[in-house]
Amino acid sequence: MSKIIKYNQREDGLYDVVITGIEVPEQAIDLLNIGQTVDVDCSVIDPNSITGKQRRLIFALCNDIEAHTGQPRDYMRQMFQDYVKFLYGYEERISLADCTRTIAKQIINVMFEWIFTNGIPLNYKTSEMMKEDKNYLYWATITRHCVICGKPNSDLAHLEAIGRGMNRNKMNHYDKHILALCRKHHTTQHQMGIESFNKYYQLQDSWIKVDSKLNAMLKGVKNEFESNN
Repeated sequence: MSKIIKYNQREDGLYDVVITGIEVPEQAIDLLNIGQTVDVDCSVIDPNSITGKQRRLIFALCNDIEAHTGQPRDYMRQMFQDYVKFLYGYEERISLADCTRTIAKQIINVMFEWIFTNGIPLNYKTSEMMKEDKNYLYWATITRHCVICGKPNSDLAHLEAIGRGMNRNKMNHYDKHILALCRKHHTTQHQMGIESFNKYYQLQDSWIKVDSKLNAMLKGVKNEFESNN
């Protein structure tokens, strides 16, 4: 197995490393011999095992899927594990008994996408477990499910105030942060004020920075998830 034996952190936060025990094609050797650089695809194996919280979340999500679809939770769990194995090219079958935190996170992210794409309602206790998970919050927002109660067709609420007279359909929102909130919780946000609202629902670090897809939604463009509502 290849190993990193030395490293040096750069000013941009990335690392220069010395790696031993890798196979290098002859064509790459030829380029190196004439002073050319060679692009590589490098990933580090996560040495940390799956956490108890990750394992509980996976089972909770499977329970919610079973409650809504009738599909047995063990079948669905294995389906997601096999999909991640195929998607990322893992050689060995994935087990929640001893997989890494990275693999567990990949399984959870795939489950989020499937759950929100298929409109699976989540148990309140399941939602409470995920308030700090940015991928959950993003998928909830992109599919307009309230991040607090899970109601569909929710509003896109801004963290930063939009000035009066501004045309939201024409302005860019890239410097803003948003979350999906149902009408009830969106109204509560304005009634309580943003600081009190964030503290009460523990959302201080939960707001999602607007990307191109969210910016288009804020301008009134429907995405593939909204068109199904």
